[in-house]
Amino acid sequence: MPERLRLVSEPPVLEQVVISIPHHSADTVTVKYDTIVRNHPQDNKNKVMLWVGKEVDWTSTPESIQLVENNDANGTFTMENLRLKSKEYTVGYSVTGEVMGICASALVKGTLPIEELLLAPTSVKLTLRSLDKTKLVIDYATLRGYNPKSAGNWMGLWRGDIDPFKTYAPVLVCLPEDDVNEGRATFLTEFREQSTYTVGYFMADKENQTTNKTAAALFRFDTA
Repeated sequence: MPERLRLVSEPPVLEQVVISIPHHSADTVTVKYDTIVRNHPQDNKNKVMLWVGKEVDWTSTPESIQLVENNDANGTFTMENLRLKSKEYTVGYSVTGEVMGICASALVKGTLPIEELLLAPTSVKLTLRSLDKTKLVIDYATLRGYNPKSAGNWMGLWRGDIDPFKTYAPVLVCLPEDDVNEGRATFLTEFREQSTYTVGYFMADKENQTTNKTAAALFRFDTA
């Protein structure tokens, strides 16, 4: 049986795109967003999109699409010129500027029962399943109803603590196993003791693995 590698600290550090809605009115929605460090939302064409309903509707045109007009990786942006009615709405945050680049969502009005929230991830997430000296297995989850394989999502493994927007080529690349919104990825390579590793989840542009602008989640860990 392969020897399990110990980590310096558990769980590993997860950095992900997360949004919330601190305020809304009849014609505005304020979106608080936390994206990946060194992301420049405006330059990278990040957009926020609004739908009627309790989740992102992948097959219909959003009620509103607006470019995030600042370059702070973490901050707030107010969607304007809206016409909100007495309904529930969902905001999605896209790191590609397209609907299939949405990696985080939040409700504008109303609340969902907790059991329903648990069934519906609101951000792309990576979780460590197992690690030994030759194999890393992680679980990934995207938003409800999302098709990660068809959308061109990909994951990369790097040795070191990287800047995903400008880095060297990954040790390995892994694609989603199918179009189910959650799944498992396996990286087969030699893992060293006393080393740092990063796994990145990207929403698009898998041919560009060194200056990709579509990072949705980063997963960092140090081996003991």
